[in-house]
Amino acid sequence: MNYLELPNGQKIQLNVPGDQIFLGGGANSVFGALNALVADYTSGAVNTAQAVSDTEALGTALNYVSQQRVTVDSSITQLGAASSAVTNEKTQLTTAQTDLMQADIPTVSTQLSLAEAQQTALEDVIAQLESTSNDLFAKLQT
Repeated sequence: MNYLELPNGQKIQLNVPGDQIFLGGGANSVFGALNALVADYTSGAVNTAQAVSDTEALGTALNYVSQQRVTVDSSITQLGAASSAVTNEKTQLTTAQTDLMQADIPTVSTQLSLAEAQQTALEDVIAQLESTSNDLFAKLQT
């Protein structure tokens, strides 16, 4: 079997081997059930009980094939979801790249300098408010 490992570590099964589907062990062998039915009807005299049994065996084998199809359908759904996630991420990255490319560097630089100056001023105010000389009791004593 082949698997695809996604960047998040998830593994998705990409295939189910044909021999696993059609030659499944025992009662799950589609070809075995078909061969038994062909043998029932080519022998000349049909053993009805055996033909009914072999028909039921074919039904069981075909149900097994349907179960194997669920595995493949699940993988297709997972691949679709992973593809959508990658497409969304690509769109977000392209948008961010476009925004960066369109940025006015002198304006952004000025805004950054102003933000840094405001941060420094706020830190100075906080330091003054935290000092003991600005304590309410110290103000009442003067």
